[in-house]
Amino acid sequence: MMKGYRGKLPLSIITVTLCGFAFLALLYTERLSFLSSSSFLKSKSCARRTSAVVKAKDETAEKNLENPELDDRFEFDPEECDITRGKWVFNRSIKPLYTDRSCPYVDRQFSCVKNGRLDLDYRHWEWQPDDCYLPRFDPEVALEKLRGKRLVFAGDSLQRSQWESFVCMIEWTIPPQKKSMKRGKIRNVFKA
Repeated sequence: MMKGYRGKLPLSIITVTLCGFAFLALLYTERLSFLSSSSFLKSKSCARRTSAVVKAKDETAEKNLENPELDDRFEFDPEECDITRGKWVFNRSIKPLYTDRSCPYVDRQFSCVKNGRLDLDYRHWEWQPDDCYLPRFDPEVALEKLRGKRLVFAGDSLQRSQWESFVCMIEWTIPPQKKSMKRGKIRNVFKA
């Protein structure tokens, strides 16, 4: 006589099923753009440095900022440069592209200096990738790439601050008669 099925599944089937659901959840919640990116599919090796080399070079990094001939990082190439690996460095020699006093589009609520912030050192921090040189933002290049297109920042106050910052970085290169700002309750539109 054959025993009836009691509802117990083997542990291996339960494990495979749970792993499958976890993988599907990962696919559903995460963007897998790295799988389709060209740098992942190409066999080019990215210039990487080991942690020992990084520590040794970190000691001379500030000296290298002052002397470009000593800087061994390669020019920015989006195919090979990992901008997510790096550090914030204080560089007093950089001049900010705008201040909240020089840009008329910064709202009072986001204006640090107008709201009483006394220290201005926060404007001299810049991101320095480990393996490459990140070029300074060029407003004319950005405007040329956006010619005939629209750029939208949708979201909350963080995106609004990013939008204001972007407008402030490019607006000084545009003649006054060729730019306009239309402010509304729901959206603001800057045209150039």
